[in-house]
Amino acid sequence: MAESRNQQMVMEEEEELEFHADVLESILSHVPLVDLVSASHVSKSWSDAVSSSLRHHSKPRPWLILHTQARRNPYAAVAHAYDPRSDVWIEISRPPMTYISGLKSSHSNFIYMLSSSRFSFSSDPLNFEWHHVEPPLVWRQDPIVARVGDSVVIAGGGCDFEDEPLAVEIYDLNARVWHFCDSMPGNLRDSAASSWLSIAVAGEKLVVTDKVSGETYWFDPETKSWSERFYLRTGQPVVSYNIGCANDSLILIGLCRIENVERVKIWRVVVREDFECEEIGEMPSEYVEKLRSESSAGKCSIKVRAGGSVVYVYNDMWDVEEVVACELVGGGGCRWWSVRNAVAAERRADRLVFTCAAVGIDELERVMRAGKVSSLS
Repeated sequence: MAESRNQQMVMEEEEELEFHADVLESILSHVPLVDLVSASHVSKSWSDAVSSSLRHHSKPRPWLILHTQARRNPYAAVAHAYDPRSDVWIEISRPPMTYISGLKSSHSNFIYMLSSSRFSFSSDPLNFEWHHVEPPLVWRQDPIVARVGDSVVIAGGGCDFEDEPLAVEIYDLNARVWHFCDSMPGNLRDSAASSWLSIAVAGEKLVVTDKVSGETYWFDPETKSWSERFYLRTGQPVVSYNIGCANDSLILIGLCRIENVERVKIWRVVVREDFECEEIGEMPSEYVEKLRSESSAGKCSIKVRAGGSVVYVYNDMWDVEEVVACELVGGGGCRWWSVRNAVAAERRADRLVFTCAAVGIDELERVMRAGKVSSLS
């Protein structure tokens, strides 16, 4: 009888603990990720509750990260990171490093500085860890640069005085050496720079699209070669083609002018023989208005950063104070919202680079250990 009573008490205690764990897990689902770092160190049960909360109560969404770099010595760099899970911004101070050139990015989660003497780059989620290597052999002003698997690809952007302005080199991250590859397709000679091309990484390949024409190629670092030409055909008057990778699929975000009205649409690119574009959704007109710049005669101009299930659409003119976000939801729909630009007032003084990446609690904790994080909102 006593044994039966003890078993009953143990069962009741386990049920009570399970109940409290469920309540704690539910509460933590509403706590910003930056605060969950300290919560995970309270005890093992809290750590388990944090992990369970992140796993069951919140679908991971990539963070939007705005990198600013002062244009004057000592060229201080700071990152402002937006967590869409909790709608908060945090500020991340950069560790001191030798300035070699202005910050740049032509791909969603990769930033770099390139000079004739050094190539510095970062591809971790919060771009806190940097690699410093010898520069590529061909000097370039405005190349496209992206990490594809274990390689960093640098293509195009060559100067007029170079023998091969379409030159392509890849840096092997394992062997730490540069390799020459097949040059970019000749049709891209007049647009082989990041200002004219949109790029995405999909299926261990680099996809490159001419923003004006929709002319597209992919590059395979394994074979060091380029594909045949194909076009992203939507059947609509697209004036600006921007590609990204979301939900493991290649997507197209196009600025259209239909009857003199600017509209922004999203298509999924279906990789078949003709690379069909299937429309997913259209940005509501009130959000298109948020992307207009008075400094460019009220015109709408777009660039994109994409990852996970979210696409961030932005205009990097200094007077545009919001970024528009789109989450691709099940069933082929879209959910739209806007994010205030946390550094809009600083644009005139600093360089500004946009990236986005999936940020986990481990990446955030590593940066917080260095004492470089502060909350903004």
